[in-house]
Amino acid sequence: MEKNVKVIGGLSRKTKINIFIIVFIVFLLAMVLSSINQITNIIKNREKLFELEQKLNWDRQNNIKLLAQEKSLYKKETIESEARKQFNMTKGLETNYFVEIVNDIKSGTGISDGSIKNTDSGSSQGKLPNGVYSDSALWENLKIFYDSEIRQN
Repeated sequence: MEKNVKVIGGLSRKTKINIFIIVFIVFLLAMVLSSINQITNIIKNREKLFELEQKLNWDRQNNIKLLAQEKSLYKKETIESEARKQFNMTKGLETNYFVEIVNDIKSGTGISDGSIKNTDSGSSQGKLPNGVYSDSALWENLKIFYDSEIRQN
């Protein structure tokens, strides 16, 4: 009976079917693995999208609060209070007072002589005496601090 079987291609029919099945299974595994990778990318992108939407909503709410705060700054009372705090300004016949601190250079301590100086609301303040901190002169305050505290050492 073996003499009646003719082998033309070098491989039997059963071997060719087995090779085809193996190649098909490898192809299916490659497709499944690539689809799993795509699914994980989709999930990661959705999570990132959700986080960005949350951040956008938070920023929008924060912008709304800031706009409301900005509108409240245009009220006359708020403008007056900010002018008093930041620029040491007065209204009408009010007078600004400040305490002059005299530095004892030898001991390095500041001593208040108890004198209270005032500036009239109508006159320009000009420059303050050296060693006196002011609410409205940040750079001058830093210079005074540097001269009195850091340069001494």
